[in-house]
Amino acid sequence: MTDSRDEEYDLSEGQRLALLEGTVNTNRNMLIVMVLLALVGISVAITVVVIKFTQPEVVYVSQQDFKAAIERLELVEESMQDTRLGVADTKKILDSSSATAFKEQMLAQEQGYQVHLTALKQGMKDLARMVPGSRTWLDIYNEKMDIALKQSRERQLELEKLQTSRISR
Repeated sequence: MTDSRDEEYDLSEGQRLALLEGTVNTNRNMLIVMVLLALVGISVAITVVVIKFTQPEVVYVSQQDFKAAIERLELVEESMQDTRLGVADTKKILDSSSATAFKEQMLAQEQGYQVHLTALKQGMKDLARMVPGSRTWLDIYNEKMDIALKQSRERQLELEKLQTSRISR
């Protein structure tokens, strides 16, 4: 044992310096690796913390609440189906009611009035050409016929606005 100690102490100054520099280099490299690993660990920890704080908090619904919501949804869907059937029945009744037929009859009647009034107006114009004399009576007649035609068109528009199940003309 004393022989190996003596050999260690028998090293020259240059050998001791080289051995010491090698140990220092190894220690420096190990320290750099440890610092890099610490930096990576810290950056990962900071990222995880930031993500945790920025994530919205998700609240999960309990199974009982979910089942209750599903049951309510099914009830609403059944109610909607009943309502659809009721609307279909109402539409059938409205289609077969006299209101729709009466509306169509009134629209046809108004259109007939308009044709008749236009024909009367044209006939008076033709008659006025045949009769000698003043035509002021024709101007008055035309004004009254225009008022009657306007009222008939307004009635037609009002009838068309009435809501029945069939599409108006």
